[in-house]
Amino acid sequence: MAPHRPLFHRLKGELHSYARLETKTELVVDRSAHGELLRVNFDVDLPKLSCEFATVDVSDVMGLSLLNLTRTVHKTPLDEQRRRLGAASADVGQRRPEYDAEHPGFQYENVHIAEPLTAQSFGPTLNAYEVVVVNFFAPWCHWCRQLAPTWEAATEAVHAKYPDAEGRIRYAKVDCVAQSALCRAHIITAFPSIRIFHKGSDDVVRNGFHMHDAYYGDRTKDALIRLADTIVPDARGLRANVHRLQEGEVRSAVQGVGCNLAGHVLVKKVPGTLHVSARAPGHSVDYLSLDLSHQFQHLHFGLQPSAKRFKALAALHPHGLTKDWSDKLAGRAFFSNSEGWTFEHYLQVVLTTIEAGRRGDSYNAYEYTVQSHDYNATDHASVKITYTLSPIQILVEEVRKPFFRFLISLCAVVGGVFTVAGIIDGITHSIRSMAKKLELGKQG
Repeated sequence: MAPHRPLFHRLKGELHSYARLETKTELVVDRSAHGELLRVNFDVDLPKLSCEFATVDVSDVMGLSLLNLTRTVHKTPLDEQRRRLGAASADVGQRRPEYDAEHPGFQYENVHIAEPLTAQSFGPTLNAYEVVVVNFFAPWCHWCRQLAPTWEAATEAVHAKYPDAEGRIRYAKVDCVAQSALCRAHIITAFPSIRIFHKGSDDVVRNGFHMHDAYYGDRTKDALIRLADTIVPDARGLRANVHRLQEGEVRSAVQGVGCNLAGHVLVKKVPGTLHVSARAPGHSVDYLSLDLSHQFQHLHFGLQPSAKRFKALAALHPHGLTKDWSDKLAGRAFFSNSEGWTFEHYLQVVLTTIEAGRRGDSYNAYEYTVQSHDYNATDHASVKITYTLSPIQILVEEVRKPFFRFLISLCAVVGGVFTVAGIIDGITHSIRSMAKKLELGKQG
């Protein structure tokens, strides 16, 4: 029975050696196909940037420049505590509005309607009319200066068509430099912003959410008068001409001081940058007043593996997988103590390909390192996510011992054990025989 115990242990050791997973790691030049695109996935909260003009742009060193991505980007309004105020909705692109070629040059008969509203006159004016359309402007804004004479002409025409005595509609304006607190209270982030107030408030409850209506159509005199004709209440207090509005001219937005931006973008495998900021055609943004503090929910490249694939990756990866192996920015927050600051995150991305041996599976895993910093941007505050891709690819291959070698090893172990056991038995027998002969010789 003595030889059987070491034989069992040797066989068990050979079986473990055969079953043990071993890998071979190589560094090769990136084998990605020519023109292959890389998917960049993002989900970031910006608690102090309204969704109204929040945008995601992408650019790269080969000249790609895509502004205001919409098809693959979804927005969700947030309150000051980053709580969601509604369901995520696909971003909607805005077209550049048209302006009158020449200044209308109208003169007011009633000077009162030409005066900008103040914090004191704002509330009483809104309460005096069924509908008030307010132009929130800034004197330094190019688009506001272009709109100014047209807005005055349209205001006079609407005032003449719908007299104050009826209290049906009024066009007004607010200087957001002189009345900055009033504009902040209404979450005005770009100029000119044209808001529609109903019965003293822009708070319109739709589907259980508090929303406001904003005008994004053309800024010609005819278009602004058509807007008034469309939204002015009739004698019963109803709007009867809504069908005359073109799609997208008036849109409702959930009122929220912040925004969650989530989605993905397909980019070439060259250095590039994702820009998150505020932008819209025909609007000016006061970038020095933007607070782009943010927190990442996730930022990763490629497709995230399933639980089964993650387990396989963890087993095959040369040093295993850390919790943040593919997403170093998940859960990290970046805050600024002042407005107008730009945040930049510099990512270096490496492709690791796992070849899973006999199963024939191949996994691509993108890992990255990140360095972040912020600085005072004097011209264009934004969140920049700059990425570069390593030309070197890490190739990890599964190495398993061939089965025939396993059989040879088993035979060698079995044969070796019994051979050694035979030799020991022979030596033992010889020693015993010699001892017997010596004992018999002494007796004779």
